[in-house]
Amino acid sequence: MQADYAGAASACEALRETGQTLDWVGCKTSVDAVTGRAGSAYAQLSESLARTRGVGAGTKVWMLTRLAEFSLVLDQPDRAEGHFKEALALGVNDQFLLVAYADFLLDRGRAADVVALLGGWTHSDPLLLRLALAEQATRSPALDNHVRTLKARFDAAARRGDKLQQQEEARFQLHLLGDKARALALARENWTLQREPRDARVLLEAAIAANDPAAARPALEWLARTGSEDPRLRRLAAQLEAARR
Repeated sequence: MQADYAGAASACEALRETGQTLDWVGCKTSVDAVTGRAGSAYAQLSESLARTRGVGAGTKVWMLTRLAEFSLVLDQPDRAEGHFKEALALGVNDQFLLVAYADFLLDRGRAADVVALLGGWTHSDPLLLRLALAEQATRSPALDNHVRTLKARFDAAARRGDKLQQQEEARFQLHLLGDKARALALARENWTLQREPRDARVLLEAAIAANDPAAARPALEWLARTGSEDPRLRRLAAQLEAARR
């Protein structure tokens, strides 16, 4: 979350010493995949998961979701979807999985599939956001009510001083309310707290929408420093570079 990859790698080594090999591999490859080594990360995690016996359903869902995300970084969407579907078939209600798969579907213009996936998940703000984005694309009559609900929840969080969902609110402001300036302000503040790839993405998207390439500088520096291979982030970075010329 903080992009302290050296610290994360050190924490992973502590897991290795416990003898929990799969946990260590899952931890280590999560660092590798965002620091320019997604290919080896995928191979190592895939092999370790196949070799380990007696893996619990919850752990397996997490590992399969990671394999799907690594596949997306490697620009292998069909393989990613195979991992997502294998994880869903385990029947574990995992929000991390649902968020990742919903984003995958939205990126591919499959909004109707998102509505089918998330129709019963309105209590979760991250999942309701994705449902609303899908409803916007499908022109669902439920959209207005869900937008009001999200706005009320984000406003309540702001009054409490809760900043953990600023990335989600930035996306809400940008794509559902069309407030580019507010979206960019939230994305920039969020970056001071959380620096995962999805945080970089919303900052890059908001900077493009607001025509403010300079605002995305922290995310661009992160992208250059980590050596991330994520094609989605690379395309956004290229758009910003073109806008600066």
